[in-house]
Amino acid sequence: MEEENKEEEKENTHNTGAGNREEELQKVIYQAKALEEHANTLDNQIAMLNGTLQEMQRTIETLDGLSGMGGDEYKTREILLPVGKNVLVRATLKSKNVLFGITDSVFIERTPEDAKNGLNEDIKKINAVMENLKKKHSEIMNKISALNEYGEQLAHQE
Repeated sequence: MEEENKEEEKENTHNTGAGNREEELQKVIYQAKALEEHANTLDNQIAMLNGTLQEMQRTIETLDGLSGMGGDEYKTREILLPVGKNVLVRATLKSKNVLFGITDSVFIERTPEDAKNGLNEDIKKINAVMENLKKKHSEIMNKISALNEYGEQLAHQE
């Protein structure tokens, strides 16, 4: 009778160990999925910021073209002005100066050179944010890798 109890106890201990291991494995899988979602969110943010940087670079190139016009050339030279996605209008300028947004609803008049300087400052800030996001992304990917290794170990334990 005593031997039967010991065998039963051994079997229960083995089943409990397997149950805990399975729970732990489920927990690891859940954590890895949550981290993957967070990594995807960071990827999307980085992609959006890259798009913003590209747009700012195109704006700087346009401002360079405007700065390169000599004398009153800007008053007589026709330019193509974007007014929306894939829509341009032909226009001549009254001034070389541009309106530069300092908030969503406040604009100030600036020379093309001053506007470029402002854009370059914004680019520096965006690059700093992107570096931070990339660092966080890398840390998350390392955590996911560690969780995957741990999950593999749990799955192959007996």
